Amino acid sequence: MATFKISAVHVEEPPGYSHPHISEVDIGNGTWIQRSTVIKDLGEANGDRYYTEAGGERADVIAVDCPHCGAGDYITTEPDSTTENNLLSLVV
Repeated sequence: MATFKISAVHVEEPPGYSHPHISEVDIGNGTWIQRSTVIKDLGEANGDRYYTEAGGERADVIAVDCPHCGAGDYITTEPDSTTENNLLSLVV
């Protein structure tokens, strides 16, 4: 099991909707990982873990149902005290 810091994300809109879903994440050195791989890793007991950090606060990445369209392949950060480390703030 490894832990990766997400430094940037790409987004896409799900078919029929107009809100962003993260499509892939940058874990450093230009290494991009697909959302499906992140979700698979998070679901495995010994899988890799992901987080982001801003303003000195760490936020772990989780997979949930999208609050807008209900899609089950949505990644976000666990609620914390700042919105600075929200994954959508890392869009490039």
